[in-house]
Amino acid sequence: MIIGIDMGASAVKIAALEDGKLVLTHYEPGRGGNIPALCERLGLDLGRAGAVGLTGLSAKGAGLERLGIGPAAVPEPEAIGRGGTFLSGLDDVIVASMGTGTAFVHAKGGVYSHLCGTGVGSGTLSGLARKVLGISDMKAFDALAMSGDTNHVDLTIGDFVEMHGQLAAGLTASNLARRNPDATDADWAAGLCTLVYQVVGTMSLLACRGCGARAVVVTGAAASSGPSLANFRRFTDSFGLDYCVPEHAGFATAMGAALRAAEGAA
Repeated sequence: MIIGIDMGASAVKIAALEDGKLVLTHYEPGRGGNIPALCERLGLDLGRAGAVGLTGLSAKGAGLERLGIGPAAVPEPEAIGRGGTFLSGLDDVIVASMGTGTAFVHAKGGVYSHLCGTGVGSGTLSGLARKVLGISDMKAFDALAMSGDTNHVDLTIGDFVEMHGQLAAGLTASNLARRNPDATDADWAAGLCTLVYQVVGTMSLLACRGCGARAVVVTGAAASSGPSLANFRRFTDSFGLDYCVPEHAGFATAMGAALRAAEGAA
């Protein structure tokens, strides 16, 4: 068994591979923590693993050295790129890794280049949900957003007659700018989601055009949520660029770390 551990700014993600297949995933909220104890709780014997890959902002605090385990330290851009291409089956792509913030990696032919990043990510959305709507349960927030209408809070291109015809009328012209007193909490939740996911989608689009990548692979814990999937489908429809959200997108970086560790152990 090969184990990959991604220690991010707000959660630990673990992925275990056996014979090249994913056999376990686990998401643990919180930064750092006792990784040996967590793996023991999950039934993962780190000492008997074929290899252990470790990546992420908090990786130095894993505490594996106490067990005499020297994990493969995998640079985060490589883990992001490897995981994104493995899960999607695509190459020459931008992998947009939506964590607390968002990192953009160009993955092509086994080379993984960090292009840029933004502080806007799932952490931004959870902060806005709590401050604007008083909601800390993100599953409840996502469900609320799916029942809302962004046209009640956002201005679109179609609202500006003089511009209509140059761009699609339904494209967002200004997020949360409608100043509609009748907008509901559901409408605001939908608008907040659109604000965050459009930043990620637009930066991904610009990154593709800048380096010639042919698609975007969106990863991270929030990537598979209903509002995320809906927003990236709209990007595909509007710009003709494939935005792929693969299965197990939340564990892509941990899987990339595992794959790199397996390669080093071979």
